[in-house]
Amino acid sequence: MAAAPPEEFLKRLIELTKAEQAAEEKESSLLFTNAPVSLLERSGLALGNLSGQTSIGLGGRLLVELTRPAAYHSSPDFPPHDFRPGDLARLRPQGASGGGARKAAKGSSKEEKGKQKDDEGLDAVVYRTTANKIVLAVDEPSDDFVLPERIQIIKVANPTTFVRQCFFLNRALRKLEAAEPLSPLLSVLLGQQKPTVSQRSPDEPLDFINENLNASQKKAIDFALSSNEVALIWGPPGTGKTETLVEIIRQCVRADKRVLVCGASNLPVDNILARLSVPHPNFSQPIPLTRVGHPARVLSGLTRHTLDAQSSSTDSSALVEDIKKEIEELENTLRNGSGKNRIRGSERKKMWEEVRELRKEFRKRQGGIVSEVVSKAKVVLATTHGAGGRSLDRFEFDVVIIDEAAQATEPACWIPILKGKKLILAGDHLQLPPTLKSSDRLTKSLGGKSSKTASKEDAAHPSQPGKLTLSPDLEVTLFSRLLALHGPSIRRMLKVQYRFNEKINSFPSGMLYDGELVPDDSVKDRKLSDLEGVEADEDLDEPVVFFDTAGQAMYERAAEDGSFGSESKSNENEADVVHKYVQTLVNADVPPTSISIISPYNSQVLLLASLIHPQYPEIEIGSVDSNQGRENDVVIVSLVRSNAEGEVGFLRELRRLNVSMTRPRRHLVVVGDSETVSKGSDFLKKWMEWLEEEALVKVP
Repeated sequence: MAAAPPEEFLKRLIELTKAEQAAEEKESSLLFTNAPVSLLERSGLALGNLSGQTSIGLGGRLLVELTRPAAYHSSPDFPPHDFRPGDLARLRPQGASGGGARKAAKGSSKEEKGKQKDDEGLDAVVYRTTANKIVLAVDEPSDDFVLPERIQIIKVANPTTFVRQCFFLNRALRKLEAAEPLSPLLSVLLGQQKPTVSQRSPDEPLDFINENLNASQKKAIDFALSSNEVALIWGPPGTGKTETLVEIIRQCVRADKRVLVCGASNLPVDNILARLSVPHPNFSQPIPLTRVGHPARVLSGLTRHTLDAQSSSTDSSALVEDIKKEIEELENTLRNGSGKNRIRGSERKKMWEEVRELRKEFRKRQGGIVSEVVSKAKVVLATTHGAGGRSLDRFEFDVVIIDEAAQATEPACWIPILKGKKLILAGDHLQLPPTLKSSDRLTKSLGGKSSKTASKEDAAHPSQPGKLTLSPDLEVTLFSRLLALHGPSIRRMLKVQYRFNEKINSFPSGMLYDGELVPDDSVKDRKLSDLEGVEADEDLDEPVVFFDTAGQAMYERAAEDGSFGSESKSNENEADVVHKYVQTLVNADVPPTSISIISPYNSQVLLLASLIHPQYPEIEIGSVDSNQGRENDVVIVSLVRSNAEGEVGFLRELRRLNVSMTRPRRHLVVVGDSETVSKGSDFLKKWMEWLEEEALVKVP
């Protein structure tokens, strides 16, 4: 089969991005069309009976601060909700009718669209959230916009992410159409040339800053620095991927290179920022760092590094602050005046023109400050989406690093790619892929294949080595695709893990990592009684415990959690087993904070939380997907599935299972029905067999 032309490949990515956007909007539309507001509020997708006040924020945006007034609520704190900085929310009067996902009809005039938006509410971006405040940012409110006395907000599908991805993919297309040749990086990414590596002279070995790196980390660092276009760093669970990337970044700064560091989410970016912000004894010179993104989404101890904080401390910021106050005063007069104090007629029109001019001046001067701050930074950190914001428009970087690249869709990665000359991807293609709405494909599991074949094929879609092929869907990440395109020569694996003991390590290492993943000497004999106050106990010091519910009629059931269209599963009997074992652990003086409980199914997570949190609120209970990158001394996994048909659904997803079994440091507890689960795939069958042979097996 012939290789796909680069133009067709990029157009296919644009097509897949638009399909994902359409799927998200369709799901949102169905939800808001069919679900009453009361259900949306119970599901955390709406909040009502709020009061608000306005101010001016970054870029001259109107900020609306929302709170829960005592007249309608017994507590000022918001109930659990799904509103996060960057989300799109519709602000409307309390009791307004109409679904949250309706759009202006195609071909409608600007006036009609504006009227429709006024009827349905005003779209705004969530700027900041705290326990008792939510701040929304509105780009350009209409002149006659007045904040309702009682406010309701509804979460709606946000097209911004997809629009930005398509914008940068189209920019890449234009580079293909331009007269000048492609950059070496783009040529490698699009299969037009093979990646190259500069050979380091044996007489000038790399001088490592961190002296505590292991041999596989050093090889990966040397390879990443020597690669001219692209390098992949394969970081299985607990292998010190962040430490490895921090060394690479410091080496780049030492070589006077500018680095853009990105991640699929905020957490990996902030983890790197936290390490970089502490000077190393062998690299004591502070690195000029700037973190781009919503300050509310940045870890609290790192806010001094944010673009907002650095911009507000420049010499020019005082003038910008004066302009901001003037805008706020004028807007307050225009929006909140009533009766005799209401400005009318030509004077009102003139004042609004003055506000618009001041906003332009505010944006211009603030843009200058932002450029000044970013130009001084040697390392800029942002999410892949944040890298496409205005603040980085004019800047290019010598090196782009994307952490957790196996969790980012390829279109998201193209945003920072177009700002750099060289690309380093770090991640683990055998852990969870991106979360998608448009792909109904159950991600490849081992099924009937041999373990080694499947682990390698799971890393990528079926393709011909060395040839660019069209991606079947967005589950194919850039990390996986480049591995399939150029082969394992562009990848280096981190082989020593510092998280779990030897027994917990043995199954994932043998089945997924070709036996190359080994525990460091400092962790290989870890056991529960090493914790302060926990007495040695033969059962509790077993690294792996398996509660096998086979033959006990502990069947699953479909969810009845009140969520709209839920197809989740729960298992009350398993939840009882987990609860009793938690009590056993706590009675043995294992701190509740050292225990985590995870399940692949959200309904089971809710059931476990309702059962356990009243007694042990400190215990972390969450889905498998939300626990990637996390760890604890004890991790209890509730598998849920138990039925006569042997149906396991997405439990057979190899990468989800890998995350499940690699979270604990000392004690892994699995609760499940071996008879049902072993029918799900060859991999699950082998895991059940391994548990029966190697774990302490208990029958509830």
